[in-house]
Amino acid sequence: MSYLKNHQVLTSTDLHEMRELLAALANTSGIDVVGKGHEIDASIHSVSFSNLTLTHVTYGAVTTSIEDQGGEEDVLLFIMPTGGVGVVQHQGQEFDISPDVGLMRDIRTPIGARQDQFSCFGLPLPIATLKQHARMLIGEAADWVDFQFDGRLDLSASGGRHVRDTMYYVANALDGPLQNLDNPIVLDGFKDLLLTNILTLLPNSHSELLQGQPKSGAVPYYVKRARDYIHAHAQDSITLEDLARYAGCGYRTLQVAFNDAHGMSPMAYVKTVRLSRVHKDLLCAGDGVTVRDVALKWGFVHMGRFAQTYTQQFGVTPSQTLRSRG
Repeated sequence: MSYLKNHQVLTSTDLHEMRELLAALANTSGIDVVGKGHEIDASIHSVSFSNLTLTHVTYGAVTTSIEDQGGEEDVLLFIMPTGGVGVVQHQGQEFDISPDVGLMRDIRTPIGARQDQFSCFGLPLPIATLKQHARMLIGEAADWVDFQFDGRLDLSASGGRHVRDTMYYVANALDGPLQNLDNPIVLDGFKDLLLTNILTLLPNSHSELLQGQPKSGAVPYYVKRARDYIHAHAQDSITLEDLARYAGCGYRTLQVAFNDAHGMSPMAYVKTVRLSRVHKDLLCAGDGVTVRDVALKWGFVHMGRFAQTYTQQFGVTPSQTLRSRG
């Protein structure tokens, strides 16, 4: 099965061409074909969104090897196999990788690998980006320890399966009707979804901090600041980082306060505010404006889910609202 097929950047039997592109996209070099007379049949697809780049690589029906001494960039590379098998030596470990076992590679350290008929997603994760996201999830506690992940990632366990499903979901969304979407609300949402799942569901040095629930009660000051920010910026991309920074606390603390005050999470509140803006726009829509136009403007891309949520909130469908406009 092909992924990101509408975002092809290379199909080639030129090994050097493939090496150069993978070095630029996924910080991976030192790739070679095992066996005389065998030829690479590379296919590389890549899409960028909200400062992340998701790449899918297929090497063809060959055995390949990787010998890389590492570099100076503070980047981790999440490798999620989609076909074939491999054996990896990384950070003193040797283990098999497959669609059920992924790899979190530290680009700064050497790696050796041998892969057979291999294909995978690659998602470079700058450590600064991970720290920033962890900081707004748990506050300054994110700076207490250095950031490290387990190299071997069990993608068949419940948390790993969820991360794997999320990667497929984002890839399919960006390759489907959203392939040309230039909407920061939606694209930042994909980034937040991936980073939050990776940080909270894959074993790493911050797992205990990320999984611990704050015990403090509601803090109305935090809620008010975050709520005011949401209303003032509903038309813009609102991320977990934005809310936590503006509220002056970790996201989990803010989430508890919001749940206590409003019976919903901050991001659920964002959706409610945006639904209200959709309702207002539909009532004031001009001729030729469709429900889909207004929904996409406010970051709602799944029309079925949007219509169901809208109807639950307002008691009428979006189409009924549009038809009733004055």
